[in-house]
Amino acid sequence: MKNIHIQYYKTKIGELILGTYQENVCLLDFRYRKMRSTVDNRIKRGLNSEFHEQNNDLLKETKKQIDEYLGGVRTRFELPIILTGTDFQKEVWSELIKIPYGKTSTYLDIANSINNPKAVRAVANANGANAIALIVPCHRIIGTNGELIGYGGGTPIKKRLLKLESETSHNIFEERFSLIENREKKYDGTFFTAVKTTGVFCKPSCSAKKPNKENVVFYDTKEEAVEKGYRPCKVCKP
Repeated sequence: MKNIHIQYYKTKIGELILGTYQENVCLLDFRYRKMRSTVDNRIKRGLNSEFHEQNNDLLKETKKQIDEYLGGVRTRFELPIILTGTDFQKEVWSELIKIPYGKTSTYLDIANSINNPKAVRAVANANGANAIALIVPCHRIIGTNGELIGYGGGTPIKKRLLKLESETSHNIFEERFSLIENREKKYDGTFFTAVKTTGVFCKPSCSAKKPNKENVVFYDTKEEAVEKGYRPCKVCKP
């Protein structure tokens, strides 16, 4: 039987329990949440393994990326993960991963995205069973009227995470808009500018007329821009 290597990690949002299994993160959760034993037992059964407190390189990298995220310098986790649960739970968690940094969604939105609009309650249960917080961003789920609904780490932590992402997103947007105004060529490839009114995406250095700020969306990769329906600019050819 292979072990799940775990570590307890104290952060500014509370103590976390981290776990890896065969070079994948399988657990990133609040150590003292109400469903702790339920979540842990599900992972152990699903992976046919037991917890063993031991550090490794992936756990070290996970801690590093958590610190960067909480410090407002990381908006995307780059860690291999393994989801342990039912097919339905995995489907819901996969949709949660698609919610962009700094944005929010609802249970109904997720239910609609998996073509099961009547499964709102089941989606809520799957959201609550998430074992990989932050990476699978269940904190980005809010009520249909905007209220902050339950969260494994507690509502104050959820509010804090959403505030962090909102402020960081604003700062990143302003910085990137300044770069495209100055046509900074050295940032080509680090992000792409999509324009809602034209359906086109460009490099930061593009010589075409600069768009109005309210029409701009930034993407980290051109694949993301294409996935959202934008086409490459014929001027800068990103």
